[in-house]
Amino acid sequence: MPYYEELEDASYTELRKNLLRSKGSLEQREFLSILRSSNEFSDWVRQKVKIETGGSLPILEERLTEAEFKEPPKNIEKSIFDAWESISPADACRVTFWGYITLRHTEEGKIKSHYLAANGGTMPGGLERIDRILKEGNKNEVDRTVRAALRRMSGLPEARGNRSVYVNCPFARAWWRRYLANEVCEKTGAELTNVVKVLTVSQSYWEELITLVVSQNSVLGDANVRTALIWILSDFIHYEDKKKLFTTKTLGQIRQLIGIRSAWQELGVFSVEELKKIIKNEFIPAD
Repeated sequence: MPYYEELEDASYTELRKNLLRSKGSLEQREFLSILRSSNEFSDWVRQKVKIETGGSLPILEERLTEAEFKEPPKNIEKSIFDAWESISPADACRVTFWGYITLRHTEEGKIKSHYLAANGGTMPGGLERIDRILKEGNKNEVDRTVRAALRRMSGLPEARGNRSVYVNCPFARAWWRRYLANEVCEKTGAELTNVVKVLTVSQSYWEELITLVVSQNSVLGDANVRTALIWILSDFIHYEDKKKLFTTKTLGQIRQLIGIRSAWQELGVFSVEELKKIIKNEFIPAD
């Protein structure tokens, strides 16, 4: 039995499988129609998916706007982590866990179900997008919107692998950012505000960073290597001549260099302080 309540894996996986089976299908169109009403959506999910019993987490006090849900501001990210600080990383990496969290906040009126379908930018909103897509009937757009909603609800591993929960689900992304920020600061002398700035440079930059969390490579997935890299990046976050560091391309290059170095030297034996010096001297571009 899971430590906290969550969606049952088998029935939630089956729900996603059915929705993704055919682009523009009746099932997809019905799902989008149901998303228009939070009550209908909540009832529909509970009819389709079993709930695993466990402990209950508190519901957020604030009611979120669509923009606040899609991209939680730093103060809301902090309140999300503070409310759910007791979550373990093992819980926080599961789509079933975050799917239930999203469902509960929909039921309690803290978010609206149509937020899940909103575009990545500012316009249109979820409700407007759903109405337009259903009216136009383009099967590719229907499929794209369904996938967007599932990604926001919990992450969509079928389409985006195990990174999806960390990157696409707003509640999960907020929690993981603060979890990693606190982890770095507890192990180093880094300033929390600077670390948070590194983790929130952009969506694509966060997605590149999260590779260090989910990597199956024993070096890239090592907590000390991850901590040392984020620490050194936080030292440079305000340097005008180091803006290049905060591009996805440069971060990817640094990650590759770390992997190459690990082929001939075991980096896991070094302390975080020693790793920081290695990364700074050998992997950080000079200009």
